[in-house]
Amino acid sequence: MSLHLLWTSADSLIVAFALSFVVPARHALPLAVMFGLCDGLGSALGVSLPLAGGLAAMLLLACGVALLAGLPVARSLSRAPGWLYVLPPLLAIDNVAMRSADAPHLAALSSAIMAGLGFACGAAVLNRWRAGLRDARRLAAALLVAAGGLLAWAA
Repeated sequence: MSLHLLWTSADSLIVAFALSFVVPARHALPLAVMFGLCDGLGSALGVSLPLAGGLAAMLLLACGVALLAGLPVARSLSRAPGWLYVLPPLLAIDNVAMRSADAPHLAALSSAIMAGLGFACGAAVLNRWRAGLRDARRLAAALLVAAGGLLAWAA
């Protein structure tokens, strides 16, 4: 497994961790599977488009800033988890944009495991600190901004 493979799966880990604070637990497994499938498909389609990674980075940064600012649209979107299923294909852009020598099935497996780990760690943190966290959306927003920054730096 190459460092490139881990790097392109790190966004799944960070975003899944962030989402675990705002998404009902029943969405964790389907989202983790989607992260894996989309990254695997993105790796299979790899076409070396250097600017495409910036789109996903901008989207994550915008989502994080909207949550941090407490914009009404962010609050309404956080109540409707269906929009979250758009994130896995968008985060697969880095796999499409950066051609890799790794097999697509390894990218899919790595991303699904990283997303599962992110959801599990987020659930553990949320359960442990539930009393101390009044609004978990702020933490989720900061993590989305971090994931967007990670993608922007890599793009």
